[in-house]
Amino acid sequence: MGGATDLIEVRGLKLRGRIGVTPEERAHDQPLVVSVAARMDTRLASATDDIAATLDYEESVRQISKIVSQESYSLLETLADRIARSLLQHPAVKDVWVRIAKPEAPLSEQADEVAVEVGRSRDDIVPRGRT
Repeated sequence: MGGATDLIEVRGLKLRGRIGVTPEERAHDQPLVVSVAARMDTRLASATDDIAATLDYEESVRQISKIVSQESYSLLETLADRIARSLLQHPAVKDVWVRIAKPEAPLSEQADEVAVEVGRSRDDIVPRGRT
């Protein structure tokens, strides 16, 4: 391994968003539970005790909340990808994992939740306009 990879996590972030395949589902906010993990080298932050040297999880939570609330989505996959891409904007983040659960998904049978998990790395992020 070329350098240490540490994990910064936020688990069980409770948000509300408009998400679903049908217009009826997207007509009202629904509860969502978002968990994220970002892998990066935190040795500089540990040595300097400086928030600027690491991923600020409060800022990350604000960013995630904005993504969830700013538009409606048909798929959990789309929302998870947008969150992953936003976290990868931090230059020190090497890869991320995002899990989004929808505890009140309308299903024909009872379930605790439906969820999607995605993993993305810097290699997955191709700037728009490039192939």
